[in-house]
Amino acid sequence: MNGVHLVMGTPNAYMQEVGLIHAAGEWIAKWGKRIFIVTGAASWESVNKKLTASLDRADIVYAYAVYEGECSYNEIERLSAMVLEGTELIVAVGAGKVTDIAKKLSHDLKLPFIAIPTLAATCAAATNLSVMYTDEGHYYDSQVFLNNTLLVLIDTDVVAKAPPRYLIAGIGSTLATWYEASACSIDKRHNVPTISGLQAAKLGYDTIMKYGVTAIEDARQENALFALQQVVDAIVLCGGMVSGLGEDNCRWAAAHAIYNGLITLPQQQALHGEMVAYGTLVQLILEQRQPAEINELLAFYKLIGLPVKLHQLGIDYPIEEAEKEHWMSAVLSAAGTIGNMPFEVTAEALTMAVEQLEKWE
Repeated sequence: MNGVHLVMGTPNAYMQEVGLIHAAGEWIAKWGKRIFIVTGAASWESVNKKLTASLDRADIVYAYAVYEGECSYNEIERLSAMVLEGTELIVAVGAGKVTDIAKKLSHDLKLPFIAIPTLAATCAAATNLSVMYTDEGHYYDSQVFLNNTLLVLIDTDVVAKAPPRYLIAGIGSTLATWYEASACSIDKRHNVPTISGLQAAKLGYDTIMKYGVTAIEDARQENALFALQQVVDAIVLCGGMVSGLGEDNCRWAAAHAIYNGLITLPQQQALHGEMVAYGTLVQLILEQRQPAEINELLAFYKLIGLPVKLHQLGIDYPIEEAEKEHWMSAVLSAAGTIGNMPFEVTAEALTMAVEQLEKWE
């Protein structure tokens, strides 16, 4: 059946509201009273008093563990051993890697999964996959699951109080979604799920371009106002719907391949969305997009603070030859990313695209 693919759509339920963390227990209790929480140190510090008070009011028994370093198979094994017998739900409280760990635990232990994002840096809470890394932080593989998130609870006030850099990174990741989905669906746009995924990507892009600047201003003032609420939905919900509806026809392309290469460089000091945003610019050059289109995106990046040069990622240019070869190998070996481009990308073409971007004014 050519062109037909599995559609996972969206999470079973999705909620975004100011102050929602105070009602988290009430909502979680609808699906279970014994939960295991996976979290990060900073995320737990930001919400634990409000969240645990809510869980106590709902008579929910909980245990929690702070993840260590990476979403790796070794970390999954470590945390899996900590899940108590009788646990009914896995709950992620935190950002992308915490969420991906919790999804993998949920899958392995055959338990439902609930996400409580504390940042709007990725769409991880609303996707049915986990991106797996080595213990050293290099991309390893991606695990796609047949179950989607049971419930996403986003307290916009929590997101507003997080460092704005994470929101900006989420904006970069969401913009990449539109360009990557467009690239890897070029010859696959004859079915409704793929078209739906593209429409979700375009909605996310349009929302970012309309409200992104104001949302960042809101976040800098720690105000969970309308623009920020729209951008959070664009990042998490629209971003998740793209792959949920379009599946592999609307997933990753060159921008994420370049990210997979950049994370192998020890000197990089950037967030996922920042590196993907840089990769988007390289992808547009590879696609030979019109300079006016590239300049428009560059101007938006500069306005909101996304990187347009490697040095803004902590990487000196030109890259040393040995590191360059390692980076290129990581970029070009990822069939699930660079292989989704509608044409072959060679090391020479990639080198030229990066050089062109580094010289772009």
